Amino acid sequence: MEKYLLKMKKIKLASLFVLLFTSFSFLSCDNEPIDSALDPGDFGGGGGTSGPAVFKADFSGETWNATTSQALISGNFIQIVGAKADGSSFGFLIDGAAVGTYPANENILAFTPAGSEYGYWSVNTDNPTEDTGSITITNIDTVNKKISGTFTYKGYWSNEDETSILPIVFTNGVFTNIPYITQQETNDTFFAKVNGTEFVDVDILAIEIGINGQDYISVGAQNNDLNSVTVSVRDNLAPGTYTITGDDATDVVQAIYDFEGDNYKAASGSITIISKTATRIKGTFNFVTDGTPPFTVTEGAFDVEY
Repeated sequence: MEKYLLKMKKIKLASLFVLLFTSFSFLSCDNEPIDSALDPGDFGGGGGTSGPAVFKADFSGETWNATTSQALISGNFIQIVGAKADGSSFGFLIDGAAVGTYPANENILAFTPAGSEYGYWSVNTDNPTEDTGSITITNIDTVNKKISGTFTYKGYWSNEDETSILPIVFTNGVFTNIPYITQQETNDTFFAKVNGTEFVDVDILAIEIGINGQDYISVGAQNNDLNSVTVSVRDNLAPGTYTITGDDATDVVQAIYDFEGDNYKAASGSITIISKTATRIKGTFNFVTDGTPPFTVTEGAFDVEY
């Protein structure tokens, strides 16, 4: 794993992002709310009892202002996204779900320029312990379902092959009254058994990621012990059943089980895509991991928006 995961940092947050993958990018919202359950009137100054939504930051001598914004609060995580009509966006994934200050290098703060699959990330892969800044959640309004906070961080270019791109410092970052939904409101579902015991998830995360130049849809779930099960499928796959062989170079589907900080890659098994649209995917899976003894994951099923 080179470009993001796990040279970056060895923390539990990363386990949901499939540790065998090489790069990850937040996809822009194309000036649309990320989740159809939200009222578009809440975005970009639409207002509400808590006031209008604001998402902005200063960098490169200018102030960047989002035109849409959204947040998701789940059992262990807060996700926040702000985007402009040109496709540029900020995306945050915070390992926590409460008011407080979180170190930038132990969480994910990313700015993706318009038209790019790469961005400026809050971790220096050459020095993962570098203090790159922080993000503070100042208020979570559970009545009006709004979240507010501030952030400042130094962002490093996520494509390590492009060594000439200098980091950017993002200052005066503010997000105010960003509407949020909870995990329960997404209607996402995930189920699996590990060695015959139900894996009881508290968080489900579905994202699109880049792996060696190919785009994948990755679906991960985490339990209260911060163990996680993640399955990923090539985003151009049609409904059908695909075999896992454990060969990253040829497999179009992959899976991993993270247990107590160790990552066990699927060595055999299969993933079935039952249905897939531009925003939602449903499927089943089973696999057996590498390692001694191996973990056997059965009765896997997911139905998620990504």
